[in-house]
Amino acid sequence: MRGRWVAAMAVLMLFLLCASAQQTPSDVAFGGEYFFRFRAAVGGLTPEARAVALQERFTQVFICLMTHRQPLIVSVQARGTMRVVVVSGVPFATVTPADAAANRMSVEQLARVWRSNLEEGLRAILSR
Repeated sequence: MRGRWVAAMAVLMLFLLCASAQQTPSDVAFGGEYFFRFRAAVGGLTPEARAVALQERFTQVFICLMTHRQPLIVSVQARGTMRVVVVSGVPFATVTPADAAANRMSVEQLARVWRSNLEEGLRAILSR
């Protein structure tokens, strides 16, 4: 009987470990445009928390673009094993190895995708 209880507890612990390791993806959208999806937690932030944090950065970007009349420039900067997508001087989104693995790409490939999506989406919003 004790053996069954130990086995049941082991299965329960494995289930809880797997359930807590999985993350719910969170879309990053703004101004009616879809940009990308966070699939991995980073630095203690869930994908959803990361997406929410970007809302403030969108505001910063639009202040730079509209108020300060800065041109829309989207680039990627290397930071060790990570890449940072920068929009008009605002560090916008960090692409980590966990993000790359969750998207089945290299960090470099995913950074290029996110950079391209941001540039296209922001140009679409600005053209309206």
